[in-house]
Amino acid sequence: MLQKPRCACLAGLILAAMAAARVCQAGPPLLTDDPGTPGPNHWEINVAMTAEQDARLWSFETPLLDLNYGVGDHIQLKYEAPWELTEPPKAGLRSGPGESLVGVKWRFLDQEKAGVDVSTYPQFQFNNFKSSVRRGVCDDDHFFLLPFEVQRQFGHLTVYGEGGHYWNWPRSDQWLYGLAAEYEITEKFSLMGELHSFGPDGYGDDEVVANLGFGWKFQEHISLIGSAGRALKDSSRGGGLANFLGYLALQFTL
Repeated sequence: MLQKPRCACLAGLILAAMAAARVCQAGPPLLTDDPGTPGPNHWEINVAMTAEQDARLWSFETPLLDLNYGVGDHIQLKYEAPWELTEPPKAGLRSGPGESLVGVKWRFLDQEKAGVDVSTYPQFQFNNFKSSVRRGVCDDDHFFLLPFEVQRQFGHLTVYGEGGHYWNWPRSDQWLYGLAAEYEITEKFSLMGELHSFGPDGYGDDEVVANLGFGWKFQEHISLIGSAGRALKDSSRGGGLANFLGYLALQFTL
């Protein structure tokens, strides 16, 4: 799991790394989510590949299927499930179905009336297949996440942040924080960046991750989205510094 930033550091990335709110919804390809929803009876489907490398191993999710459905203007339903691949040191490649995630996003304030968009996005992750746990493909745990997202748009620039708490069984609880910016360069292409962190307190035992991403809408309902980054600060809990994080997906809006 990835880990969390301090307020003093976040402003620097916002100024340096711009992003893209209109070409693709925030969230994928970034870790930080925003209050946006697909809209009434609309789908946002991301078919993705992720990669993470630390000192111990490479791990992949391919494919990662991320389904999002809009209920009215302010609610989003989510289901996500990956196929996991890991390659531990001195061991062969292992693969199998990973943990599923379900969630409901509710945007209860809009910028038009309140000056900012604000949402909450409770999510629950659980393990479907004990065989994947036995082979070391995924962990035998589950968590409930309760975050809040805030967003403000300034013309082509959108700035948003997220903060929340994980209840993780059987492990200890965690906090997450993220701050991101998105800038629309053209109607079809945009750039984005973020700082994101995850850990037990947000100041000491956390890992801060920097990500840069893009969105390219090459068809009316199809976009190519991607990001790459790495950890800037290691966790003192010994989880291993993330030397590379990558995300690449086709995003379908229907």
